[in-house]
Amino acid sequence: MDGTLYNGTLGFSVLDELRDSGWISGAAVSRVQGAMAEHRAAGPEFRTTLYRTCSAYGSAVSGVPHEEVVRASHRAWLRVRHRVLACAAPLVETLRAGGYTPLLLSGSPQEMVDRIGDELGVEHRTGLTSTVRHGVCTPHLRTVPAVPEVKAALLRAAVHRFGADPARALAIGNSASDRELLRGVGRPIAFEPDRALSCLAERHGWPVADRSTVVRLARAITAVPGSRPSVDTAAATAP
Repeated sequence: MDGTLYNGTLGFSVLDELRDSGWISGAAVSRVQGAMAEHRAAGPEFRTTLYRTCSAYGSAVSGVPHEEVVRASHRAWLRVRHRVLACAAPLVETLRAGGYTPLLLSGSPQEMVDRIGDELGVEHRTGLTSTVRHGVCTPHLRTVPAVPEVKAALLRAAVHRFGADPARALAIGNSASDRELLRGVGRPIAFEPDRALSCLAERHGWPVADRSTVVRLARAITAVPGSRPSVDTAAATAP
């Protein structure tokens, strides 16, 4: 979702709100931002930095009442909703018009995935989820969609739940960590891909789109004769 529907890293905004309201420290936010910077620079060696980034987020929100994270996500969304890409709403509507059920899979925190899902009217969404005990976030993470195999498994579960045909499912991703997701569907789209994903797209013959062409491409794909309702997922790589 980060980089496919939203310009930036959605998770930073809720951390900023939690810091500004005194629930977490500036040092904790800096650790998450530093881990994310390493992750973005890691290229094919992204797995180690991915887990480090997710762990830093879990540690940052540990001890915060979950209801405060939800409140912070609403405040954050008011500040950053203008960063949703202009193509996002038309893309979702194009997919719905083609008989698809939109699904958001993102490594960003669930609370922020819920905000953009509400904005776009996407009911089915899964993000980075903290384990909550007695109403308080722990450092342990329950769901980590940024992990390639986890993201692909979430998609398979959704395809099964909706009774869709994987060969007609459509997925959109923008980085190498989306490769398992894109391999698992019959209609992959590499959206403004990083270098590693661009190479994979060229090797597998996957279509490549940017924010000025993705709606047109999605319209062409969903208009293929004989297509039937399936599942679309707009996925990102990091929290």
